[in-house]
Amino acid sequence: MSGRLARLSARIRSPLGLILCGVLLLHAVGLWWGLPSTSGWDDDGVAPRDFLVGVVRTFTPGSYYTYPPLHVLILTALTLPVWTAELVLAPSLSPESLVHAFLNVPCMTAFALVARAVAVAMSLGVVYALAKVGEELRGRRAGLMVAVVVGLNAPFTYYAHTSNLEVPYCCWASFALLYFVRALARRSPVELRSAGVFAALAVSTKDQAAALFLLGCPLGLAAWFALDAWARENPRPILKQVALAGALSLGMVLAIDGAVYNPLGLRARIGFMLGTASQDHASYAETLSGRFFVLRDAVLNFSRFYPAPFAALACIGLVAAGGSRSKRAAGLAPLLLSVSFLALFNCLARRTDERFLLPQMLFLGVYAGLGLDAALFSVPASAGRLLLRLAALPLLAWALFECAAVDVTLLCDTRYDAEAWLRAHVRPGESLEVYGNLVYLPRLPAQARVVRVDKKPVDKRSPLVGAKELVAPFEDIEQRKPQWIVLTETQVWPYLVDPSEVQRMGRILTPGQLAAQRDPAREYFRDLVAERAGYRVAHVSEWTSTFWPVVQIHASTGQRVRIFERVNSS
Repeated sequence: MSGRLARLSARIRSPLGLILCGVLLLHAVGLWWGLPSTSGWDDDGVAPRDFLVGVVRTFTPGSYYTYPPLHVLILTALTLPVWTAELVLAPSLSPESLVHAFLNVPCMTAFALVARAVAVAMSLGVVYALAKVGEELRGRRAGLMVAVVVGLNAPFTYYAHTSNLEVPYCCWASFALLYFVRALARRSPVELRSAGVFAALAVSTKDQAAALFLLGCPLGLAAWFALDAWARENPRPILKQVALAGALSLGMVLAIDGAVYNPLGLRARIGFMLGTASQDHASYAETLSGRFFVLRDAVLNFSRFYPAPFAALACIGLVAAGGSRSKRAAGLAPLLLSVSFLALFNCLARRTDERFLLPQMLFLGVYAGLGLDAALFSVPASAGRLLLRLAALPLLAWALFECAAVDVTLLCDTRYDAEAWLRAHVRPGESLEVYGNLVYLPRLPAQARVVRVDKKPVDKRSPLVGAKELVAPFEDIEQRKPQWIVLTETQVWPYLVDPSEVQRMGRILTPGQLAAQRDPAREYFRDLVAERAGYRVAHVSEWTSTFWPVVQIHASTGQRVRIFERVNSS
């Protein structure tokens, strides 16, 4: 045991270990964001509420969950002590009793923290795997530079704090890339089987991961045959391993995803993913120009992930990655998988949100790290080399500042201010009206009589503990006459946005946003914000720091919260 501890300590104190410790600190600060609570603020996260539901639906014949089951099964196993205790304490196993048993603050907070801790651990896996990709291409020092750059990706920092599936599937995909690169760089086709296994794990975590491999791997293999004479001289062992890797990965995906135990559910989920789940949220036109704007914004959004000068480093790194003749095809692999995702997901789903650019930006971080290594160490010793090294320090500090700003945004979320104000000003028994999804709302004061209004049926909503659920038009405010209204920017934006502004940016309104434009509630929300609906703005919680920039990611951070009070309470 002492020997194992010594080896672990040595790994932690190694250069890569210290970099991973720094990334761990960056990704762990603020992990308790929005907690304790019975819900979380991580939009589209699977915890605290959804992962057990996902397991039940996945294994219910004919039913399905939004995502593949791998990660929700992992979280179910890791939270076994918590949910087992709740099952034992529940008065019965009826759905109503189980919902009541699980919907408590300690249980849900434990679920959320476990899920977020797993995301942090898997974010370190991403950095480690991509550092090894860099090491494979240009040596150990280059791998360290890759680890530094990838660890300083700002949206990556955000998603490492959440229970979203972005970091888990990117972790598996990064290891798939590592073994794919090793196969090409080491001329070891057997490594393709490991690449296939990790690719299957990525797809079994989130379907869109398939877009990385369906085109990227064939292109990488074609590049191998085109650029490496060894591959052309040994086609039979390569193609044998390609066939084995393909069969293995396909078999794993079908086995994990329900082809055997729930084929009808799998078929329904695939139809949902290809239809409503993607096309109802497309934000670019289904035209050639719409796809052009997708490509344009994918390029322009690079600066949302890294400081803009990192793009020059990525270009240098792309050239440096092909410096060795035997590794030219391997050096293209991160780029080819990124292009595959851009073509098969971004251009088809017509979305460029941060989470849908995250895998490409992580893989492009490999090139930025290689470029940083080349710029700092490949230039002959001279005054120019010294200047490059001096310039690298503020550049890396800039990237670190952007990531630290994410942590600060989570620590100082505007909803904390809204919560404090509501606790201080809402009197016991006063009615407080809210709208929409819980992930956008502050935690509401216990002394208030909370009513959530929506046109959506109650059984289609995530439960808001202690609130009265009302199915009614938003605009019938005079029939309800609440004393207080809480309205967040994300919830009201579809009703307030000017469609012409969106179209000038090359985008379109999604079907849901178009429906909001036609909804009679549009005038109500416009009047409410303009203080023409019988309510005044009592308080606004918004980002006020002049040092830290406002960080807005996934409609979950840096959002304004308005609190309205009834002018005439009669």
